[in-house]
Amino acid sequence: MRRGDNPAKRTGLPAHSPAEIGMVSLVYIPSLEGFYAQALDVLALHLKSLRATLPRGEIIVWDNGSCSEVVAWLQQRFKGGEVDYLMLSRYNLGKTGVLNWALAALPHRYIGFSDGDIYFYPGWWEAVRKIFASFPRAGMVSPAPALFDVLRGEGRTEELLHEEGIEVDLCVVGSKDLSLYYRGLGLQVPEGPPPRLPCGRASNGTQAYARSGHHVFVMPQEVARRVPPLPIRGALSTYSDRVLHERVEALGYEQLSTLHAFVYHLGNVPEIPPEAVEASGEHVVTDAVVQQESSFLSVKQSLKNGIRRYVQRHRWVKKKLERLYGGLFRLLYGEGQ
Repeated sequence: MRRGDNPAKRTGLPAHSPAEIGMVSLVYIPSLEGFYAQALDVLALHLKSLRATLPRGEIIVWDNGSCSEVVAWLQQRFKGGEVDYLMLSRYNLGKTGVLNWALAALPHRYIGFSDGDIYFYPGWWEAVRKIFASFPRAGMVSPAPALFDVLRGEGRTEELLHEEGIEVDLCVVGSKDLSLYYRGLGLQVPEGPPPRLPCGRASNGTQAYARSGHHVFVMPQEVARRVPPLPIRGALSTYSDRVLHERVEALGYEQLSTLHAFVYHLGNVPEIPPEAVEASGEHVVTDAVVQQESSFLSVKQSLKNGIRRYVQRHRWVKKKLERLYGGLFRLLYGEGQ
């Protein structure tokens, strides 16, 4: 039963006007042990760098069934205004499940997506927006060279660029960009000459590689609305990733990426490589800036350091702990899961 009139009807309460870009951050941290021991520090770096480099954008965090400690931490960030939208799910809907929701529903002119372990540094959105302004048929743009070709040479972006009369060359990937890419994967840069990737040159001189990544990207709303539904084959699926790229090109839009890396894959280690600072040429968010964000973990830091020094001095203890860790990791996240 309603009693009286809703005052919002009489005052004409306005609806929120969204920012130009809404950036979805996908989070899944099932525990704070083993592989995920530093995941909350990684997430703090990710969100802090995203907010610092996107001051007028909106951050949408989708938590895909994380543990209670992570959910509580995210709720504090939301209450503090560091996150604009916070979506909590009891279940892991998978990356594609979240994309189906976000691409179809977000009201922003540009809709972005990022895994929760990506570090952003200054200029990424400006570089991406410049590509959208320079390439009229750009449908999916990543702020880092896409060295891995998801479509295995079967993409149509080069063809689409030629149809627009845009010149396509081969551009050499820079050494710092290569270093960031491979370091983010925990690998060394392969020996030999650097790769040369096809890149388009717009009439205003702006260049972009003729492929995109799916770990972090931005789409115009008019493209994003036409991409879903994407197939869901598990929480992570290379097949679903491929369909995402194919769907964009099937709609007649190009998938592109910046010539230089404006993001870094942190993985499960909260460390920013020096190449990020050198590549951006500007100040970047450091661990010290984020330290206060994860203060409840740092309370025990001195104890952790003491235990770590003890383990390093006693090799037999380290071996037993490594064996125990390996067994637990395989039990929880290994083959057959």
